[in-house]
Amino acid sequence: MPRPPRQAACSLCVQLSDVLAEHIEPHCAMLARALLPALAHQHSRVRTAAVEALVALLLREPSALAELGPQLALLATDRASSVREQAVGSVARLLAEMPHREANTARLLPHLLCALSDEVESIRSLAHTSLARLGGSTDVAAQRVQPLAALAPDLMAAADAATFDGAPPEAADARGEEAARVAAAAAAAAAPPFPPELAETTFAAAPPAGAAGLVACELHRLLPPALKELSDWTAKARIRAADTLAGTLWLVGPAATDHLGPLLAALSKTVEDSDEGVARQVRRCAQLVGRSCDLAVYVPLVLDQLRAPSGAALVGSAATAGCGGNSAGGGADFLRGGGHSRMRPAAVTVLEGAETDAGAIGRRAGWLALLGELLAGATAEQLRPHLSALLATVARPVFCVPGRASDDDAGASFAATQLRLCSFLGQLISSAGAACASGDNGLLLYSALMRVASVPSSAQHGFASQRRAIECLSAMAAAVDGGSAEALHAVFLPPLLAQITAGEAYKSWKVDSAEWHLFQALCRQAGGATCARVLLLLLPPLAAVLSPKEEPTLRLTALSLLDSLLSAEGFLAAPEWAEMGEHVLAAMLLPNAVWRAGKPAEHVRLASYSCVQKLLSADAISGEQLGAHMGGALPLLVAGLDDDNVESRRIACVILATALRRLGPSRVSHEQMRQLYPELTKRLDDASDGVRVAACVPLVAMLEQVRYSASWSEAHNFDRTNFGYFVNGLLVHLDDPDPEIQAAVAEVLERAAPIDPPEFCSLVRAVRGRHRSSKLCDALLENAGGHTGGTLV
Repeated sequence: MPRPPRQAACSLCVQLSDVLAEHIEPHCAMLARALLPALAHQHSRVRTAAVEALVALLLREPSALAELGPQLALLATDRASSVREQAVGSVARLLAEMPHREANTARLLPHLLCALSDEVESIRSLAHTSLARLGGSTDVAAQRVQPLAALAPDLMAAADAATFDGAPPEAADARGEEAARVAAAAAAAAAPPFPPELAETTFAAAPPAGAAGLVACELHRLLPPALKELSDWTAKARIRAADTLAGTLWLVGPAATDHLGPLLAALSKTVEDSDEGVARQVRRCAQLVGRSCDLAVYVPLVLDQLRAPSGAALVGSAATAGCGGNSAGGGADFLRGGGHSRMRPAAVTVLEGAETDAGAIGRRAGWLALLGELLAGATAEQLRPHLSALLATVARPVFCVPGRASDDDAGASFAATQLRLCSFLGQLISSAGAACASGDNGLLLYSALMRVASVPSSAQHGFASQRRAIECLSAMAAAVDGGSAEALHAVFLPPLLAQITAGEAYKSWKVDSAEWHLFQALCRQAGGATCARVLLLLLPPLAAVLSPKEEPTLRLTALSLLDSLLSAEGFLAAPEWAEMGEHVLAAMLLPNAVWRAGKPAEHVRLASYSCVQKLLSADAISGEQLGAHMGGALPLLVAGLDDDNVESRRIACVILATALRRLGPSRVSHEQMRQLYPELTKRLDDASDGVRVAACVPLVAMLEQVRYSASWSEAHNFDRTNFGYFVNGLLVHLDDPDPEIQAAVAEVLERAAPIDPPEFCSLVRAVRGRHRSSKLCDALLENAGGHTGGTLV
């Protein structure tokens, strides 16, 4: 079967280049350009034949390579594995045999480096073998014999863009030779372990030393186009660039240190790429950088970005090209083992106003993700010198924890960045263990996690980051001798509370203040017993935010927090409550029980009543202390009996019952009795049956405090006149249609009967005939007769 015409034409070019080598050389460039349609043919066999013909022609005349290079790059990532394999073999042949190959090394090497990540094992193996063979047969010093002027114009432009702070190209080439020696030495000494993302890849083994030197020598020309393509709008171009970078970074090792500024900036933008293939390969690139380069160099560069003002961006000294050095001579000094201080200042240029707030938040999420990948393979020993700087940067993560409420778009960006921060901190705990979970580092880590856990969220943004932060706290506690989260809070809660309340900063807290949210999270997560130990640190901020001058929403959240604490086991066991209980009641709770118009104020009163109930139910306030404040408290509690909110009325009944029993007969005055019983009996007409039943409880408690006298006396607090009004008010409800109300009122009347049995019986007989059933009245009369020693008729 005859071959297609295009395939036959390609074979003819190969034969002509072999047979008529000297005669065809002037026509090679024209013939190579004529192969362009065949290189893009739909059939893989034609494309394979075209690659073979192109190589044969370029070996005779390489001038057309600059024009055909992009097409060759596409063939190196062709959809057909046979074409890719042919392209890789052809590139290797060109590098080995092409005349003046030094001028085109930087153009051809990326195809082999990209093939190291090919999905087909045979192609990866071919690329690896070819690089090793080229490295073994190439003298790095000989690479510089070719004058720079002989380079193609596009490569000259890349070389100019990649120079170090305006240094001439010859200086960059000299550094390239030094980088080659460093890379070759590092490759020869490379040993496991490798980061987990590199497992089962070509990069999980030491690179060939010769190839490492060859690639490092051309690194300043290889990086600019690769970094530029990494931001291409097509996923195919980005994955090609990421594959090329991965192979490059694997080979050059620490020689990449001179280019960390622009390299890290490019990786941070694509480490969370929308295409999973790109993101996975960029993560591998980051792990290769982290394994090969010194933490003392790249950790400060990344932390500078997390601390940078909103809208700042990291660029190299050659921003347009995307690649550059760190300082004049700084990169070479590092490769010689010199200090890092010369490198850092010039590595970062801050561009203000380059991004919106949401963009800046997302950018920092990229830097966090990149930092996590850079440190993925770091050991505890390697991390230890840098833990303080790492944790100090995130202890107050203003880059992802807003100081005030944010809009929906920014809130979504914040939530994603918070999750990324938690993942990074979890990784740090896993790698560094107790070194980052104890002492000063532990406090910084605890601060960062609690600040994320304190961020208020919503159903729209979810609570994933808050849950993840709490999980990290548990992991942090386990890293410290397998301790519990409660033990962790006991250690770090006091110093962190002291920090956020220093200088009475709480006086400026608002309902959406980040520090107020943190304070709430600390109290709720630490538990009652732990909070009890720092009671004197908790009360001043609570008193400040519960001032009646503050907005109702702030006071409501504060009362909710206090209610939660009062319900927590162990909180009221603090010995300081013996002194502070009455102050909490008088200064924090009662002022918020004052009636004010509006629904927010109604909710504040309800929350205040709830706290008062729990405070009085415990032994935090003695009868003597309570008696000293009843003059101001009783009117507020009585007002609560008439509150619009049914739950406030019910709780007011419970509070009055508890308060009366705590006071005892000696501390309840005649005026207080006269103030109480009309309001309590009025509640028996309440619209809520629950309140009507609850009102009987303080009535019984009031009767228990009676000091009775038939006539008024200063030594007594209840007389016959008030007793008659009181009993008559109850007898009306003894005939209530609801059996539950009847039973509750009957119990109160049974307690009232022994106070003045003759008067009581007289009052009951007076209404007995008007009740629908005299059964309850007869029972009361019979019971009252026992108190008189006979039968009352």
